[in-house]
Amino acid sequence: MECVVQGIIETQYVEALEILLQGLCGVNKERLRVHEICLKSGPNLGFVASEVRLLCDLEQTVKHVGGAMRGAGAEQISVLVRSMVESKASKNVLRLFYALGYKLDHELLRVGITFHFQRGAQITVTVSSVNKMLKLHATDEAVPVTPGIQLVEVTAPATSENYSEVVAAPGVSTGVVPTAAAAAASLMSDGGGTTL
Repeated sequence: MECVVQGIIETQYVEALEILLQGLCGVNKERLRVHEICLKSGPNLGFVASEVRLLCDLEQTVKHVGGAMRGAGAEQISVLVRSMVESKASKNVLRLFYALGYKLDHELLRVGITFHFQRGAQITVTVSSVNKMLKLHATDEAVPVTPGIQLVEVTAPATSENYSEVVAAPGVSTGVVPTAAAAAASLMSDGGGTTL
């Protein structure tokens, strides 16, 4: 499971955010270029719709992103908590999912930067432009979905240990960064002074 906080930023401010993140995180940025194919389950695969995303690179990464957590616990925390499983796969995995009844929903090209660092938990901050393909698999012809706007995501793992800690004290950050929201708050409040 993972916790996610998402927002947007105008492209003109990305360079300033990048400098701020570089200083706060204490790690170098990594370039991000991900071709993402989103598949949806057909009606023969169960009652609840499922979504599978293929992140295409030299080898492919299959990432299953579940729906958002619901219920009383979900109302007490300020971040989206969802199940997420990621695994490497060979290039012919797309044919496998088609054979299982999945259908192509959409595909995207995400281009930007990412920071991975340890602050009580593994935290990832990603700033990216989301682009759509005008033709199937034509990444060279991708155009921005929202020109002038970039997506900012802060993600952190949600485990049974830190999840109960978060629900027990919503809005209170402890020594361990329990959620992406706390990770973002930790970055800003601590000024990056924590030894990584």
